[in-house]
Amino acid sequence: MIEVIAIKYEKAGRINYVLPDQTYQEEDFLIVKKHKGNHLAQVVRANFDISADKLPDTEQMDRAVRRAEAADIEAYHNNLRLAEDSFPKVRELIQKNQLEMKLIDIVFPLEREQVLITFVAEHRVDFRQLLKDLANLFKARIELRQINSREESKVYGGLGPCGRALCCSSFLGEFPPVSIKMAKNQNLSLNSGKTTGICGRLMCCLSFEDDFYRESKEKFPDLGASVETQNGQGVVAGIDVISETVKVRFDENPSLLTYALEEVRVNG
Repeated sequence: MIEVIAIKYEKAGRINYVLPDQTYQEEDFLIVKKHKGNHLAQVVRANFDISADKLPDTEQMDRAVRRAEAADIEAYHNNLRLAEDSFPKVRELIQKNQLEMKLIDIVFPLEREQVLITFVAEHRVDFRQLLKDLANLFKARIELRQINSREESKVYGGLGPCGRALCCSSFLGEFPPVSIKMAKNQNLSLNSGKTTGICGRLMCCLSFEDDFYRESKEKFPDLGASVETQNGQGVVAGIDVISETVKVRFDENPSLLTYALEEVRVNG
């Protein structure tokens, strides 16, 4: 077991686990040393133990270094205002360099020794000249980070079709692999739009129940299989793994009849 604290860098941001340097209480503000600069964060869960297999290598984890002081909080808010004021200037430089990229976020560590600028672009961007222009603007080291549409949704957050906060922005750490096969396993129409998230890609939640659907479908006959029922021989036209029912088509009856799974037997 490893002692950690749960923190957020932004009120609406996702929860991160960091290694503590002392005992903290919920809502305490503290300084976290990341691989590039110190950042202000707030405790959402005080010191607790967690299994090591649920964490990355502790050598790669961020660490709390001390409690935040009034000067740190003031510097944090000053940096937020600077980032907001810098958006039009950075967009202007992007347009000047005729780059097809969408500015997402500008973040300053407390010391302002560098600037992290996040953007979305569909293709690889040659931003060498932009990098020089930004360095002249901020007089600091510049890190440009390109993200895709899924990561953009994680940054902005929002509500999914289910009415709850997006999985990616509320609790997901890494994006799970999602495939069209998962949607087909759940008998979802690919043309209905119900399988697509606000990022324009397949919804991450399709992966949550994929194991259940794959295992459940092994109990069912294949579509088109010949089966025997109390009404005679027919062909499987549909299945419902939730209600464990099978729809059967008969040659002499154009309508489909529904049977419990145990009421049908595969011929042969």
